Amino acid sequence: MGVLSGLEGSLEKYIEGFFKDTFGGRVQPVEIAKRLAREMRNCRRVSINHIYVPNQYMVHLNPSEWEKISAFGTLLSEELQEYIRQKAKEKKYTLSGAPSVSFTQDESLDEGMIRLESGFSEVPSLEEPTALDRDIEHTQRFFPVKDIVLADAAPLVYGILEVDAGPDQGKTFPLGEITILIGRREGCQIILNDTSVSRRHARLELHRGRYTVQDLGSTNGTRVNGVKITTKVLEPGDVLTLGTTVCTFKVE
Repeated sequence: MGVLSGLEGSLEKYIEGFFKDTFGGRVQPVEIAKRLAREMRNCRRVSINHIYVPNQYMVHLNPSEWEKISAFGTLLSEELQEYIRQKAKEKKYTLSGAPSVSFTQDESLDEGMIRLESGFSEVPSLEEPTALDRDIEHTQRFFPVKDIVLADAAPLVYGILEVDAGPDQGKTFPLGEITILIGRREGCQIILNDTSVSRRHARLELHRGRYTVQDLGSTNGTRVNGVKITTKVLEPGDVLTLGTTVCTFKVE
């Protein structure tokens, strides 16, 4: 049974004990789980037959909180992903893909604060539109009035990947699309001639002027600056490693 599977039950006592001592920060896993459930509810999209909810979540924390969580961040991500599955099943929501929860640090946040970003992954096949694809294109998102915050439009960015090492060394790939698949198979927007790269290895998405990389369950994993990731918001100069291929992310 997952650590967060009984959020409203006796597990809270376990959380208050074990995680309070181990995690040591002001942000507790139970609070993160509750915020994920709220984000799921607030960002739902309804179609004729389904209610879709985000399956990708990025949790932004103060650097000191992030440092405390990094020691067991993978375990907590797995538990939160299972919690999302259970919550979606309970509410009869439809996830657009496998849940993904990752953590990043945000110096603009004070200790104890959490900021969430969520999104919908692509449908399983990019070659032929599926019923899920058509439904999502014609869905409507609910925006609670109390949560609306006006923000300036995100600046236009032009990202590129420069291959520094590997079979494709010297190549440069412009990132001009909203969603970009990286892998060995035909149909990917970026095709790498590296046998250690999976056929569908990773995905790049542009959202609000920022690129996010997500590993797609690849055999050898995806690393950013030497750290294995599930999902990560990229910064200019970040180094991506996919198999034996090493790339530098740049913004023009």
